[in-house]
Amino acid sequence: MPQTILVVDDDTANRVTLERILVREGFMVEHAASGRNAMEQLREHEVDLVLTDLKMPGMSGVELLRAARTLDPTLEVVVMTAYGTVEIAVEAMKEGAYDFVEKPFKRLELLTVLKKALEKRSLILENQ
Repeated sequence: MPQTILVVDDDTANRVTLERILVREGFMVEHAASGRNAMEQLREHEVDLVLTDLKMPGMSGVELLRAARTLDPTLEVVVMTAYGTVEIAVEAMKEGAYDFVEKPFKRLELLTVLKKALEKRSLILENQ
């Protein structure tokens, strides 16, 4: 069964681009335009990974990370950040994010990070 990735970004073009890339790689993709919408989806559907933008109106990527991990501590979160906000992305990693990718992202780099995060989650679930 394909793994599901929830893409969270307030920029519709980014969400659509990411969905195309991920679907081509065989993933199921859900998406949300905000952290609040993402939390609603996480309460309703099980996902394997959250790929979220760091800076969004309302609920930031770090706030979403914290809230999502309270729902499912095994959930992996990868943060996307624009150039110049790497310090904040490092803070997100200290909060439990698996990793971060810089925008504009390189397709291969993004896929490598996501696959490693999903592999880590699979191992954790298998050990439980």
